[in-house]
Amino acid sequence: MAYHGLDVYLNDHLAGGTAGVNLARMAADEHRSDVHGAFFGEIASEINADHETLERIMAALGTTRSATKVAAAEIGSKMMAPKFKGTEDELNAFVTLETLSIGVEGKHLLWQSLKTVEDAYPSLVEFDLDGLIARARGQRQRIEAKRLELAPHALAHTVRA
Repeated sequence: MAYHGLDVYLNDHLAGGTAGVNLARMAADEHRSDVHGAFFGEIASEINADHETLERIMAALGTTRSATKVAAAEIGSKMMAPKFKGTEDELNAFVTLETLSIGVEGKHLLWQSLKTVEDAYPSLVEFDLDGLIARARGQRQRIEAKRLELAPHALAHTVRA
């Protein structure tokens, strides 16, 4: 693949999205049986759908996927898995939400950036970029509300005897 800014940009977001999908799925599985299960399940489903949309956009634009970047994201997310598991439930959920929030903000920026070049790439017209932008904003708001709800419990000071 010859250097093309859009191709590099999309592959970077594909790698980040791969890590985000893995984290969201892991959170949905980790919290399946607790009070956060439904929330994480819904968010994971939406993040996965957005990732699939990015893959379809890349295909429509003829962007070659970087196997190296995707593999690095897969390996990295597996190496970081212990950070998001096995801790106190509220802290686990809180840290996971904060990480997902950062990723969703990146996705929001991606959709906004694609919107600015929509006229230059006719195949982008088939994608509802305005809808994707709104959905990312909504995801970020919901994640942030849940994160702030959990913050007092997750960050509470406990005295060890």
